[in-house]
Amino acid sequence: MQKLLNCSFIFLASVGLCLAQNWVPDEDGLMTSNWVQTTILDIHFLKDGPMGKDWIYGKWLDSDSIMRYAAYREGGKWIPLQVTGRITGGGATSIIEYGDTLYLGGIFTGPILMGDSVPLPWVPIIKYHNDSMWYSSDQIHFLKDFAVKGDTLLVAASTTYYTPTDTFGPHLLTTDGVNWVDPYSVQLSKPNLGLGGPWNRVEIHNGSIYTINLPDAGEFTGVIKWDGQQWSAFGPGIYGTVSQVYDFNFYNDEIYIGGSFTKYEDSRNPGEHIARWNGSNWESVGGGSPSPVWSFFKHDNLLYCHIRDSVFGDANINYLAAWDGHQWCGTNVNYVGGDPPINFGFVNDTLWSFFKNPGIVNGTSLGYLNYFDGDYVKGPNAICSTLGLSLEESEQKPTIQVYPNPAKDVLNVELPLGNETYRYELYSMDGRLLQQGKLEKEENQIKISKCISGLCVLKVIGEREVVSSKLAVER
Repeated sequence: MQKLLNCSFIFLASVGLCLAQNWVPDEDGLMTSNWVQTTILDIHFLKDGPMGKDWIYGKWLDSDSIMRYAAYREGGKWIPLQVTGRITGGGATSIIEYGDTLYLGGIFTGPILMGDSVPLPWVPIIKYHNDSMWYSSDQIHFLKDFAVKGDTLLVAASTTYYTPTDTFGPHLLTTDGVNWVDPYSVQLSKPNLGLGGPWNRVEIHNGSIYTINLPDAGEFTGVIKWDGQQWSAFGPGIYGTVSQVYDFNFYNDEIYIGGSFTKYEDSRNPGEHIARWNGSNWESVGGGSPSPVWSFFKHDNLLYCHIRDSVFGDANINYLAAWDGHQWCGTNVNYVGGDPPINFGFVNDTLWSFFKNPGIVNGTSLGYLNYFDGDYVKGPNAICSTLGLSLEESEQKPTIQVYPNPAKDVLNVELPLGNETYRYELYSMDGRLLQQGKLEKEENQIKISKCISGLCVLKVIGEREVVSSKLAVER
């Protein structure tokens, strides 16, 4: 269903409607306003997926309080795949078409397949083809992602696959849909190599396997590549004790990474939370972002980037912006209350969002599932960062100084001379605002009593400069 407004009318009233672009809730055929246990909710988006349809997958309750794992868009409705489960029974983490069969992977505890009435034990993969549904009983633990190339299906999991006679690493290959093999040599398939992590991701690109490695794996930290013979890293990887890569994507045949890495933590890191490989080293992208990058996805020759903040380069755009190779663009909307969006994605040509705890946007109450009524990137309310924001510009030494780090009870913030006004915001690592206030002197002290032991993020916001600092707090 095409949701975008047609702005070709010549009447002034119609033009007014086109200017009022906003997020609009749409839960027809899927949602209910009386959801319970919202912590179980998790919805991801996949365009042009299995059966030639657009999908959502994860876990949610329908209007009858039945757990669902996947649904496709048809006739303006979400049509659920006919498998149900327990409210606390895990969920779908990946969906793909392998051959002519739909594969739904994840953690399914007590699922009931289409046509059955008896719950199954725990299973990692559910398969669907021609109104038939069956499952895999293979011991693949915490399956996170699929990738397909020709007759090869690749699986990424958090822990090992095992049978009574075999123990494999966290990646598996199958060429027949039945038998699994380890894709690597014996020497490099050890589970303690550290492949994967909390953000497991795998992709086959130009015949090679790409995945994300753990932060303590030395030269293999970050994104690594298996060419069929050996592993290779992209430069020295990412530096720092807590720096990680959360996601990667290929755009204009270059690999982009996003995560929690910053130059503040280690000056050798490639910019702030976003970087791309230029063929010989990592370089900053468009001025970066003051908060970690959660995910990327591509649509209409643009690379979309999802963060938990409101700054892309030098443009204030909340949570999501599109990169065209030169600048960030998006529509800044006024979110009030609730929590930041968990996921974004396209269904057909319409941008969708998912919230676990929705609030209000520009006066409209959001639902858990919403679509954007307009052109998010090029519409009348869209804004863009400076065109061609250079690497040198993005790496200028900040004039705002924050210390000590680690901190205990008090943090010092030094501001440049002048009449510019500043304020600060202190966040937990999951994006919760802990405290905020004004900074009215050149030398300021902030009591950080609301930040418990661990990591916090301090954002100092001026009229021309925003500095984000990751802090280690010791009590």
